[in-house]
Amino acid sequence: MKKEQDVETPGSENTGRIINGDYSAALKERVAECVSGFGRFDAIGNPAIPYLSAWHEWQKGMWYEYVSPRFCRLFQCRASEIAAVFRNSIRERRVYRQSKRRKGVATEIIALGKMKSARKSLRREGVATGLVEAIYKARLPGGKVMWLKDQAVVESFAADGILLSCGCLTDVTKEMEAEAALKRTEAALQRANQQLQRLAALDGLTRIANRRRLDSRLQQEWRRLGRENGMLALIMCDIDYFKRYNDTYGHQEGDECLKTVARTIERTARRPFDLAARYGGEEFAVLLPHTDLDGALQVAAEIHAAVKALKYPHAGSLVSPFVSLSLGVAAMIPDAAKTPQVLVERADKALYAAKKQGRNRIVG
Repeated sequence: MKKEQDVETPGSENTGRIINGDYSAALKERVAECVSGFGRFDAIGNPAIPYLSAWHEWQKGMWYEYVSPRFCRLFQCRASEIAAVFRNSIRERRVYRQSKRRKGVATEIIALGKMKSARKSLRREGVATGLVEAIYKARLPGGKVMWLKDQAVVESFAADGILLSCGCLTDVTKEMEAEAALKRTEAALQRANQQLQRLAALDGLTRIANRRRLDSRLQQEWRRLGRENGMLALIMCDIDYFKRYNDTYGHQEGDECLKTVARTIERTARRPFDLAARYGGEEFAVLLPHTDLDGALQVAAEIHAAVKALKYPHAGSLVSPFVSLSLGVAAMIPDAAKTPQVLVERADKALYAAKKQGRNRIVG
């Protein structure tokens, strides 16, 4: 193992441990070449910040052979301190690599807590590809946050156990802030679109699912349960003598009655995949996937009892002093050769029978 001198030449940021150490001529020549080139690069005032860092594989240490004076001014430290100061300033690291799963470049965001454990694999990757491209979110002295893009070429000098990273840092704060603002805007638009879609699926008065949403779910469940050979049930509900209710109490009170009944039906159809919807006017529907006729009749009985328990006055009704429901129930295994309208017609026919038999009852 070669002995190394931990020396930084006083008054100079262009020489360091390798130039003054016991290393091969090839390595020293390469370092001298980079240092000379970076010195000229800095002299012309290029906005990129050049650096030359080194990693000793045997002694597991990293340092900078060349540090731009602008790098030191940015982090308010000496060249010999920049490795630790810069590392401690980083709050997030974004690594860019060629994606194996799809064309183009994939981005991996490494948060502060995972940075230390990721260094070894990232170093191996840099050696394998010969390239490093990353963006660092750094907190400068004073608290200001800055985004620095790092682009470097990695060279290995195996005989010396040294990896050189010859690169430059570029301030991309404005670009990253613009990207973040764009993502926030896109996220807000997505939330707004989701909200619009949700509102479009709700009945404007009762705030439960509307007819459009019911028809869409009915089509989906018809196809799905047809493939699975599963049962699909539908309950059709109608408020008894609702026209008389409006005539007696007025349309505003009629709207309040519809809202209350809708909420009651929705609470009773409580499974996540059940759907209660306003079918139209004073009619409601409840879609029950994976439910046979007996199960649907049980749910219908619970809905009927829940509305009855409201004791919502209805002086105009001919069957009860309170608001009541007539319900028609149907269930079947969907047939791919038919449309969901078959199920709707069966439930509607049962509802018609409930009304014909005197209302305020369930027929299935």
